[in-house]
Amino acid sequence: MNRVLSWLNQPLLPDSMICIWMATVVGIALLLVLVLAFVLIRRKKKRDNKVTEEPVMEDSKPVPELELANLQGIGSREEQQDAFGISRMDRYEEDGLLAVLCDGMGGMAEGGRIAAETVSELVGIFPWADDSDIPGWISQRSNRVYQQFRGHGGTTLVAVLLKGNRLSFWCVGDSDLFLLREGKLYGVNIRQEYKNDLVLRALDGAFPVEEAFHDSQAGALSEYMGKEEVNCDYNRIPFSLRPEDVLLLCSDGISDTLTLKQIREALSLSPQVCCDKLEEEILLTGKPDQDNYTAIVLNYHGKGEKE
Repeated sequence: MNRVLSWLNQPLLPDSMICIWMATVVGIALLLVLVLAFVLIRRKKKRDNKVTEEPVMEDSKPVPELELANLQGIGSREEQQDAFGISRMDRYEEDGLLAVLCDGMGGMAEGGRIAAETVSELVGIFPWADDSDIPGWISQRSNRVYQQFRGHGGTTLVAVLLKGNRLSFWCVGDSDLFLLREGKLYGVNIRQEYKNDLVLRALDGAFPVEEAFHDSQAGALSEYMGKEEVNCDYNRIPFSLRPEDVLLLCSDGISDTLTLKQIREALSLSPQVCCDKLEEEILLTGKPDQDNYTAIVLNYHGKGEKE
């Protein structure tokens, strides 16, 4: 009996075993807590990533196919002899867009009026049936000015017509048409200056080529609206614009004042900011004889040829 009671009074497990068992239980419990915490954290990260990856819907307006802005200043001259005009934007999809810029010839009679009337007439006959009629209209208009002023009044002309992604241009004189494409600046038209004739004569052996650029008449216009017979620089086949191409129509008050680098950097900005930048650079130059300056900037956001 005493043996039985003695056996009953003994612990089922030694103290050391109890400690080991309790430690094991605690360890398993901690491990389960860590696994549970890990699973919860992973689920939260997945939810957060899912929210982040979902596009944020904003009330943004679609970018128009064509953006434009213009700039005009009188410079140090007493009167504004530049003129420009743009066809109706609300007819762009149906008719295309026509932009025209003229620079009345300083020192000649009624340069400003001739420029303004030329712009008004060309914009007034738009839209026309056939682009091939425009060189003829330019010749007729030039001859009418000649008949009135006999070579003592005139204007330059640069005009572009954009239909979809197809661009046509017509230029007379020394106003410029620039194209910015993929960060590179291109002069699209040919300046019709007496310098070109001098270079050809120099290449023919009449005198050294360097003299052609230093001749006092090098910058004089070889063609202008107001001659009895005028030659127009134009593209017979429209060429294709690419998305984000930028066009600049400008009078020589801009292109003879600013560097090509300044023009290129300005054209990399949005149209209105570009115009502001061009004017800022002109004013900073501080030319005492600053000519009138006018610009039209067109930024094409439409589709390319293969789209």
